[in-house]
Amino acid sequence: MRKTFALAVLGLAAALAACTKDAAAPLAPAATADRSHGDLPRTEVELKRIGRPRWRPADFHLFSAPIGTFESGFAEFGTTIESILPPPNHVPHPQLGTGPGAPHPGPYDSEFAHGLASQHYAAGPEFSVADFSAPNGIWLVWMTVPDEGAIGSSPDFASGPIIPNGKMPIAFTLETRRNGGTYSGVAQGTVPALDGSLDPPFAVDGHSHFPFFYVDGAIFAPAGVSAPGHYEYRFTFTDMSGDGWRFNVRFEVKR
Repeated sequence: MRKTFALAVLGLAAALAACTKDAAAPLAPAATADRSHGDLPRTEVELKRIGRPRWRPADFHLFSAPIGTFESGFAEFGTTIESILPPPNHVPHPQLGTGPGAPHPGPYDSEFAHGLASQHYAAGPEFSVADFSAPNGIWLVWMTVPDEGAIGSSPDFASGPIIPNGKMPIAFTLETRRNGGTYSGVAQGTVPALDGSLDPPFAVDGHSHFPFFYVDGAIFAPAGVSAPGHYEYRFTFTDMSGDGWRFNVRFEVKR
């Protein structure tokens, strides 16, 4: 068993035990989506729609930034998140990691772009070994936002576009691959509803938006595997209706 420092649901940092050896199925050809803001480089993401989701991932960014070490308890992971999505708009939550904070208006699909613009983190898709090695890792971040349909309350407003709690939880599968083979195994989890099951609870109809953070690095490499190589982050997200998205992003770590 090996631990992959990967997941953030609404910003929830966790070391996931990735024990399975099953590889994700290859992605079918899909449209390429990219997002840029100001001087930030574009992040190329291959997106494939599953069914008819009423929500979408947006504002993708691929970059190197600190995650920390086992000795530091990966405290730098939280510090990096806060540097990108600082309080008061996004604040710590015991179950969500980084959860909703002060009500703030959209558009929410440029919050990462604005937060990263002042940080000067090394951007992909080409990285050095140092970019991928402790205390750093390669991050992919994005914001999930409503696409159409549902109107209701959220932590940001009394009435507006939401991803309704009835669509939650959103289940996901995550994987890092290197040179065509599994690097970090496959991890799974869910994005919860904003309701009374959380502590502190929420009394709203759904999410106005939620961030997701994924990061991997050489510190989690299988024994004997060097850092240089061609990498791919793979993701599948589906809601309670079975609708969702499959997407991936590729990058290279050079010698």
